[in-house]
Amino acid sequence: MIAHRFSRRGILRGSASLAALAASGQSPAAPAQRLPQRGHFVIRNAFVMTMERDTGDIAGCDVQVRDGAIVAVGPKLNAQGAATIAGDGMIVLPGLVETHWHMWNTLLRSMSGDKQETGYFRTTAMLGQKCEPSDMYQGTRLAAAEAINSGITFVHDWCHNIRGFDYAEADLRGPASARASPMGARRVWRTRQGSISPTSSGCIASGRATPAMT
Repeated sequence: MIAHRFSRRGILRGSASLAALAASGQSPAAPAQRLPQRGHFVIRNAFVMTMERDTGDIAGCDVQVRDGAIVAVGPKLNAQGAATIAGDGMIVLPGLVETHWHMWNTLLRSMSGDKQETGYFRTTAMLGQKCEPSDMYQGTRLAAAEAINSGITFVHDWCHNIRGFDYAEADLRGPASARASPMGARRVWRTRQGSISPTSSGCIASGRATPAMT
């Protein structure tokens, strides 16, 4: 049995190498896999937590999905032509909501210490000054991938390291490139001067934000 030792610095160095490779226009040996196309399927006989006051939880319930949208919920659905996913012993519930996340500093995780001089605030303030737009992009992209893996479909992202328009643009591109689109988002951006820009709410899709009135 071969033991592998990983370190955060080693992973970051590897990420930097991949970024440099992408900037050079060269392609890595193995191309990235595309996500499968959305289809038509039904989850059968699951325990469905609807989160609806008048509906509640339903045991032995089916959920029919077509082209990425839920079209029917109920027991023994007639879903002709749909692929079947066995939901026996499983729970089906809406996506989770993350109400407070600084997505950009996901790359800085575990870099702060227990003492005040090496704590979170001083560490993020110091390293935030060194961040470039590409770092914002990678940090937010990693956070979005973690959200998808954890069942989070809506996030309130407090992005407090915006040092120019290119930083904001890179921060928006991260979730879209992580296949998190459309992921609901409410974003609060803090500028270098410390003021807070107007909060926008909307869906992140195709690398841009569709703002809504708040």
